[in-house]
Amino acid sequence: MNRQYALIGVEGNHDQVFVAKVLKELFNFQEFNGDELELEKFWKKFVPTYPPKNGKLYKRLDMPSILFNDKLSVGIYVGEGANLIKNLTLKLSDIDIDNLSVFAIVADADENSPQEVVQSYYDRLKEYFPNFPLNPGEIVNNTPRLGIYILPNNSNQGVLETLLFQCGEVAYPDYIKRANNYIDQFTEEERKKLKLKWKPFDKQKAIIATIVSVLKPGKTNTVSIKDNKWISKTTKEQVPELANFVNFLEELLK
Repeated sequence: MNRQYALIGVEGNHDQVFVAKVLKELFNFQEFNGDELELEKFWKKFVPTYPPKNGKLYKRLDMPSILFNDKLSVGIYVGEGANLIKNLTLKLSDIDIDNLSVFAIVADADENSPQEVVQSYYDRLKEYFPNFPLNPGEIVNNTPRLGIYILPNNSNQGVLETLLFQCGEVAYPDYIKRANNYIDQFTEEERKKLKLKWKPFDKQKAIIATIVSVLKPGKTNTVSIKDNKWISKTTKEQVPELANFVNFLEELLK
């Protein structure tokens, strides 16, 4: 079967499983089963070698998550946060970009403006994609089709957990309240004693991690995003920011 190929670059594993969950839950994509014999030829150059060339035996292998339907195969590549472009361009230099029908970036705004984040990606990707978008949430109908989405909503500062918190208010409203009350019990004095230096958005991350410890004791946020109800048809209907991201993917992937 001849499928088209889409490559989406993300900064971290939480982002990777979030995009994969949206594709699987809301677009009915299937997950590649990991059998090398069934891996499509296009993705073979993404298979990492071990040990890696830098000799770091404990370095996480950067095999993308792959999901597919009858017409499209999507690889979601994790580039280790700020190293996303550095690592991703190494892959881009080793493949035939003409075989890509879609290329996109999904990144956090964090403490920056979404426009600043987009500009930083444009500056480093224009060598490969001269028509790469210059605005958050923009899609360029080129060949390949190009897009960039800045979490949580292309407008505000924040991270993936900012969006997940909103989804949690729909999926787990009671747990959100209890977790919020629990986190609020840590006074500023206690935080100093524990040497807790929270950055912006860390409270949201702590609340979500608290709920995950109940939903999936002993498991990571990544497992909970994949298995629980943060991303669903219900949260898509009731969380405008999630609906916006779904609409972005729908237009990007056609």
